[in-house]
Amino acid sequence: MKEIILKILDDIAKECGRSEDCQINFSAESARLMIAERLEEHLNKHFSNTVEEMFCAPTEDRTNENECCGGGCHGE
Repeated sequence: MKEIILKILDDIAKECGRSEDCQINFSAESARLMIAERLEEHLNKHFSNTVEEMFCAPTEDRTNENECCGGGCHGE
């Protein structure tokens, strides 16, 4: 998770770096909201994948449709 957060912050810094005088003001609610939304998007994907890996059997392990958790983790 730490790697995801660092990558998002790095991406934001690179986007910001296109401007000569860009600095993120963590006191500004809009800046915190922008960062939180970006983190939420990527962390939700991470958590969804983790949950699916924990609770859904791999496709090759299923012998019938009753064994699938229905979580959409098999590309169905």
